[in-house]
Amino acid sequence: MDCQKTIHDGLAVYRIGAGEPLLLFPYPHASTLRPMAEDRLAALLAGLGRQVITFDPPGAYRSTRPMRCDMAEMLDCAAEALAINRVSEPIDVIGHSMGGLCALGLAIGRPALVRRLVLIGSLSGWPAVLRWGTPHNWSPWRDREWWQCIALGARQMLGLGNLAVHKRLDNLVDVASFVDQRHVELWTIEPGDHKRPAPPRSAWMRTVRQVDYRARLGEVQAPTLLLVGRRDPQTPPACSQELAAGIPNATLRIFESSGHSPFIEEPANVQKHLYEFLV
Repeated sequence: MDCQKTIHDGLAVYRIGAGEPLLLFPYPHASTLRPMAEDRLAALLAGLGRQVITFDPPGAYRSTRPMRCDMAEMLDCAAEALAINRVSEPIDVIGHSMGGLCALGLAIGRPALVRRLVLIGSLSGWPAVLRWGTPHNWSPWRDREWWQCIALGARQMLGLGNLAVHKRLDNLVDVASFVDQRHVELWTIEPGDHKRPAPPRSAWMRTVRQVDYRARLGEVQAPTLLLVGRRDPQTPPACSQELAAGIPNATLRIFESSGHSPFIEEPANVQKHLYEFLV
């Protein structure tokens, strides 16, 4: 798949594929093995005959710009990526997980940029995480994962984590996030990781505690498609149901055989719904 990269004032911006452009929000925590431009969601969207515009958040991957690590920064970078690619009309915007939270923020804060909105395994903000997200899928009486998630997550939230803590927490959550374990990609924990700092953008997990769009969902003007896996432990169907209840023109689709990433576990089914909505 053809991928073009532009570095503008330290911000890495990508175009993948050809056709009518759309904006794919990257993960603001940058807590993945690869940039969004190399993610399977970008490839799936390009496979619809659309040109995918995305970027690396400041301080992550190929972006060298100093980071602020807040929601305003993510929205500013999205607008900048569109301007670099000379997109002046409202554009389709897609986001998965915390990238979906950023896409929602764009639809609420800068509605003139958003034509249609797709949120995959997404949520309204930090209170939704507390109500339904990990570690609610584990029991403190039965599962050691509950205790591990609480301990590792607390260290990250307090800024006391290191690279080993970061990787262990990601691995723990990722294993729980797939129905088909063959799709799990784990970080390799290297000797000395406990002496190395966590990635700079892991600070997002402290920033996101200030984000809550629940009371503003009615401001979303764009037609919205919500996709979620039935067995998603990070953003369970209740998160998307809350979005569907609050966003005026929203359609919800639940994928029965998927966890947090239905575009990986049920790609053909996801692509069908995306095609019907976007093409």
